[in-house]
Amino acid sequence: MHANGQQIGEMLAEAVQALARTAEPHADAALQGSGEAAGGQVRAVAGQDGRLRELHLNPRVMRMASEDLAREILAAVNTALDDLRASVPGLEAADLTDPQGLAETLGGVHADVMRRLDEFADGVELVARRLEER
Repeated sequence: MHANGQQIGEMLAEAVQALARTAEPHADAALQGSGEAAGGQVRAVAGQDGRLRELHLNPRVMRMASEDLAREILAAVNTALDDLRASVPGLEAADLTDPQGLAETLGGVHADVMRRLDEFADGVELVARRLEER
């Protein structure tokens, strides 16, 4: 296979794999992110669909002021989401939870594929013209 054709195939395979990972949230139960705050007293787990799956609060944190507790929960959830993003190969951080980011990424892949297909078609047309000239 020509190098450009191989690159196109690889890009399309990566796009399909990325879509498959985001389209089937429960396909890989091990794919999740976790985060902690307040010295491990607040723990969060995010699933691959970008939604919060678990939130564990040690009873001692209930003594905290509500503003402090909210800040610790937010820190644990954001850490879990960051951990999740880092565990998804081939996806940028925005791609996992932002459909617009995924659309932009796939738009770039599509534009590159179309450009390469145009180059291929131009090459085929040139070869056809040369064969006709013989």
